[in-house]
Amino acid sequence: MIDYFDITINGDDFPEIGKAVMTRHPGGAKTTSFTEVKVCADRDAPHFCARVENGAERMRFSGSPALWLQGHNGMGSNDFTGLVKASVLLVFKTLKLDCPASVVEALNTRNYAVDEVHVAEHYAMPLGLMHQLCDNIRRYADPTLEAIPIRPGIGVRFWSQSRDRQAILYDKYHYFMDGLSKHKRKLLGLMPMDIDRIGTSLYFGKMMEEYLAKGSRLETRHKRCLKNKNCLFNHGSLWQPETARALHIEMVKSIPLQDLPSLDMRELLLQTAKLEHRTLIALWLDGRRPMDFCKSSSTYYRRRLEVLQQHGIDLSIPALRDDAINWASITNPASIMEPPDWAVESGFVHEPSRWIGWRDATQNERAWLRA
Repeated sequence: MIDYFDITINGDDFPEIGKAVMTRHPGGAKTTSFTEVKVCADRDAPHFCARVENGAERMRFSGSPALWLQGHNGMGSNDFTGLVKASVLLVFKTLKLDCPASVVEALNTRNYAVDEVHVAEHYAMPLGLMHQLCDNIRRYADPTLEAIPIRPGIGVRFWSQSRDRQAILYDKYHYFMDGLSKHKRKLLGLMPMDIDRIGTSLYFGKMMEEYLAKGSRLETRHKRCLKNKNCLFNHGSLWQPETARALHIEMVKSIPLQDLPSLDMRELLLQTAKLEHRTLIALWLDGRRPMDFCKSSSTYYRRRLEVLQQHGIDLSIPALRDDAINWASITNPASIMEPPDWAVESGFVHEPSRWIGWRDATQNERAWLRA
């Protein structure tokens, strides 16, 4: 699910939104930009951000398309370009402004810069294990992972100081429960007490019990890494329907977490491994740093590579010490939970591919932009 994006569009016909700010450059030239506008239909409604900048020659859009379009971000679509188009068009509709021609052309041709994207996936996980898993990670994870608890909520943040990338593992069910009335207000807005409002409210409860309660949310935040010269996804035209999940899975695989082998596997390793490997494996199983017990760093790196190739264990990554929770199975791509059919068919999840050739009102429009 695309949980956040930040894009910029170039043009010369942008409206003057926000407060004008004059900038005097060292050479004496003056340019005018405008402060960021928090676009929303009401104080309690979902919001999105828009800003005219760079001398009124560029416009930036940022926010959560799931929350903006649907009124919730419990589940959603990975169709990046479709969500960008629907989100930006809704920005101008909410502002009661005509969408500029340059913006329409950019959305249709996907000609815009992609500066940041967050991709969240929901992984199947037994209820009640999140506290235990997060505590296990914070106790035993490699220090380079910078694992810290999230505030508020139940979860843990990885690479917390990085401006290139971050990842967050947390309990979305409790996130919604802790602010239930606020989240329902965003979802239902000004809808009258009719069958549509009742049905939408029931769908919200169904999502909480049948979807969010059965898994954990793992969110990957792709930030400055998108601007690297080797990155292929810093422009809208480069995004395909499968791109978001592929980026997400690639980052999840790079998280340096490793499970402790099962007890029978540990015994087998210690019985069958070569002596020089067995010593290092035993130290690693005991939670020690095998490198500290090698006289030569070259010997350690050579043996570490051999252990990895022969036994599938990376001695440089400490093992999580709890046998009850398996990181590899939790983050297996096969464990990703897709939005259920009822959510897509009812429009509870905005799936752009369903609206090809015609357009249906988003939940934000139904709930807040009422005539």
